[in-house]
Amino acid sequence: MITDLHPSRRDLLGAAAMGVAAAASPARSAAAAAAAVAPAPRAWTDPATGHRIVRLSDDGGGSKLYFYRNSFTPQGDLMVMSTPAGIVAVDMKTHALTPLVRDPRADLLFTGQRTRTVYYSISDPGDGAPTDRPRDIFALDIDTRRSRRIARLAQGQVGSINADETLLVGTVAYGDTPLQPDVPDPRNRRFGQAEYAANGPDGRPLNFAKAKGVRMLQRWAARVPMELFVIDIATGQRRIVHKATDWLNHPQFSPTDPGQIIFSHEGPWHRVTRMWRIRTDGSGLAPLHTRTMNMEIWGHEFFAPDGRTVWYDLQTPRGQVFWVAGIDLASGRRLRRRVDRNDWSVHFTVSPDGRTFAGDGGDADMVAHAPDGKWLVLLRPEPVVDGDTAVYDPDLVTPEYLRPQRLVDLRAHDYRLEPNLVFTPDGRHIVFGSNMHGTNHVYMVDIDAPQPGIRSRKA
Repeated sequence: MITDLHPSRRDLLGAAAMGVAAAASPARSAAAAAAAVAPAPRAWTDPATGHRIVRLSDDGGGSKLYFYRNSFTPQGDLMVMSTPAGIVAVDMKTHALTPLVRDPRADLLFTGQRTRTVYYSISDPGDGAPTDRPRDIFALDIDTRRSRRIARLAQGQVGSINADETLLVGTVAYGDTPLQPDVPDPRNRRFGQAEYAANGPDGRPLNFAKAKGVRMLQRWAARVPMELFVIDIATGQRRIVHKATDWLNHPQFSPTDPGQIIFSHEGPWHRVTRMWRIRTDGSGLAPLHTRTMNMEIWGHEFFAPDGRTVWYDLQTPRGQVFWVAGIDLASGRRLRRRVDRNDWSVHFTVSPDGRTFAGDGGDADMVAHAPDGKWLVLLRPEPVVDGDTAVYDPDLVTPEYLRPQRLVDLRAHDYRLEPNLVFTPDGRHIVFGSNMHGTNHVYMVDIDAPQPGIRSRKA
C-alpha cells in the first residue's frame, strides 16, 4: 500500500463506523459476522448495472497492486496479485491461480513490461515499518519459477521499473516515524484497512478523515531528509537522483522512455506543488502543474500507455469542480476532462488504447461529498463543441467532458480500502479490489454491454 494524502478518506468516528453500527444492533452484528466468514460469490451479474463480475482471488482473500503499478505479463495472459500466503499468478482466461512465491512476507512490487518477470521484496524481521528495515529485492521468472536477488536496501522502498527493465526507482526517508504510532504502519498494509486516530483541540476524537489529515500534516511539517534513487538491475548498484526535505512519494517511470521519472511532493494537497518530473541523471527537475487559484488541488498522477501524457485528478477548487486533467510532456498541451460530482473517484485510470477512462468512485465523506458516488464507472471522453472555431487557441487548455456509465455497485464497499482499478490488457475488463463481501478480494468486471432488461446509468 502506498500512502498519499488525498482528502478522500471515510468519515469514521473513533472505531470503524461499521463496528459502531454493529455494536448498536445485535441483529446487524450477527449479519455482519456472517458476511465476514461466508465466501464471497465467485461470479454474478450486478443487479444495478447488468455487468458481469467474477472473483479472481480464492476464499482466503487477496489484494491487487496500486493503480499505476503493472501487474500483467507483456502478453497479457497472466496477472499477479498478493494473497495471505504469498504471490500468485492468475490465468486471465481460466482464472486459475498458480503460486509463484510461497512466503507471506513477500511484498509484490510489479511485473516487467518486456519480460515475464515478477519483482518483489522481503524485509528482514524486526521492529518498525518494513520500509525502515533492511530488505532484499528479487526478480522471479514466471515460467521457470527461478528467482534471483537484485539488490539489498538498508531501508526505503522501490516504486517502479523503467521501460527497458534496466533500472528501479525508489525513495527513502531518514528519521520519519509511523503516521499512526499506535497501530501497524498504514504505509505497508496489503490486506487491512488503514486506521488513523487523533484528538481535536477540544480533546475529543476526530473522525477518520480529519485524524488522517492531522497525521499527514505532522509528517509533512517534519521536513524529513529524503532521497529519490535508482538501482541498476544488472549490478544492484544504487545511485541518488534527487535529495530533498520535501516528502517524496509515488515515483513512476515512463512506460516508453527509460530515462523519464515523475514523482510527487506528498502532504496536504492544497499546501504542496504535487507533481514533478526528473531524468534518471538528475536533470530536468520541474513541476508538471502549478496552482492558479487558492485551494486548487491535484494528484494521483499516472502515465498514459504511450508515455506522452501524464493524467491526474484536478479540482478547481478543492471539492467543487472536478477534472481528469492531462499534460503532453513533449508539447505542453493541456487537456481537462470534466467529471460530475457523483463520478469523481479516488483513482482514475485509462484503457490500453488511451481512449477510455474509468474511476473507482468514492463515498459521501470524501472530498467530493458525492451523495451517490460509490460506483465503479466507465468514463468516455466527449469534446465540448462550439460552432465558432475561429477563436480556438492551441496554447490554451482544451476542455472535454467524461460521459459516465456505471459498472459495479460499490455501496457495500468500505473506502478505507482503495479499489485501485486497472484495465486488463485487452481493454475489455477492469480489475479492482473490494471488501464489499467482508473479506478483501480481487474482482474483475466485464465492461461490454449490460444484460438485457437492466439499465446501466448514463448521464
